[in-house]
Amino acid sequence: MINTTNDPSTPPTQRSIGELVASIKDELVGVVHHEVDIAKKELTALGIKVGIIAACAAVVLFLLLSAWVMLLFFFAEGLTALGLPAWASFLIVAGVFIVLAAVAGLVAFAYVKKLRAPEVTIETAKGAVDAVQGKRHSTPVSYDDTFEELYGKQVSARSE
Repeated sequence: MINTTNDPSTPPTQRSIGELVASIKDELVGVVHHEVDIAKKELTALGIKVGIIAACAAVVLFLLLSAWVMLLFFFAEGLTALGLPAWASFLIVAGVFIVLAAVAGLVAFAYVKKLRAPEVTIETAKGAVDAVQGKRHSTPVSYDDTFEELYGKQVSARSE
């Protein structure tokens, strides 16, 4: 006989192990459904807030872009006021931005050329896979060396 309550004064009930397992399964399914409902409500509220934030960000970006265009016209009209023809003023402003875009593109290209795969991460991941498969790794990676390579600081996790 099994007592299904935590109160010792209640008499034990006659429930089989199968009934208890089924009861636990039903309670677990109920808990999971309840947690899913809570998550849905939280994610819906979060989604609404994210949507409002995205809409506000879009309005801000549109207004800033509009202000930027007006500022460019201001610069071009300023050059016109200095005595340049209107077409030359707008051409100069456009040319300055083309040059700035080219410089930014060259800087980005230089950084792209310097990109490398995360070699230490790949090596340690291969070592972990080999360890799970029971293989020995031929060149062990020291995490102290890795930290020093990444941050230029000499730190040892080992007690000396």
